[in-house]
Amino acid sequence: MELPDLSGKVAVITGASRGLGAGMATDFLARGMKVALSARSPLPFEDGEHVITRQFDVSDPAAMKEFCAATVARFGRIDLWINNAGVIHPVIKARDLGGSALYQSLDVNVLGVLYGSQNFVRHVESRPGEGVLLNISSGAAYTGISGWAAYCMGKASVDRLTEVFQLEEAANGVSCFSVAPGIIDTDMQAQIRDCKEDVFPNVAQFHEYKSQNMYNSVEHVAKHLLQMAFVPGARPDTVSARIPAEKG
Repeated sequence: MELPDLSGKVAVITGASRGLGAGMATDFLARGMKVALSARSPLPFEDGEHVITRQFDVSDPAAMKEFCAATVARFGRIDLWINNAGVIHPVIKARDLGGSALYQSLDVNVLGVLYGSQNFVRHVESRPGEGVLLNISSGAAYTGISGWAAYCMGKASVDRLTEVFQLEEAANGVSCFSVAPGIIDTDMQAQIRDCKEDVFPNVAQFHEYKSQNMYNSVEHVAKHLLQMAFVPGARPDTVSARIPAEKG
């Protein structure tokens, strides 16, 4: 299904310093869109006519509020908000979970999504027209994976949280989806392949993904996300959705 002309549409992407976030930003800019990008790490984009950047932790609600306000002040509105920031660690057995690593995981993977979503739905309610919220989830939201207790908890929470936002905000013109993008060859995948088999028994499978190049490309994922956002007929019937595999 072809995309319409997206020139001038405004998208927010968190976690945009590398991987899927940076790839989506590059793809969106090539389509003539305007983007507001955030990350904890330095961003490989410069502020300009079509770009605004902020370096902060998504678990900081004040910084998220300022980011949203600055985006609206610069571009006038936000059409699409993608909560993409996420962390895989700690990769340890569930019985050993605790401490600062667990809190950081839930802060980024759950609270960061909550704060971004809150700011976006308030913005959409304040102006005419609809808006689309896409929260990046994972197959780990659907099934338990040994060693990934923190990540599974976080992504399952994202799915349920997105469903609640859809129930509460649909009347205000917000369409909400929690989207598992499939396996993409990012820095997170490299971190996964470095895990020890005694903690993460499935690590060999991820080495196989790499050797067979079974990944979804960023371009494939970006196109499907844009279809969800801007082609109503392409939207899934359920809030929780998966992007189809590009290969095989």
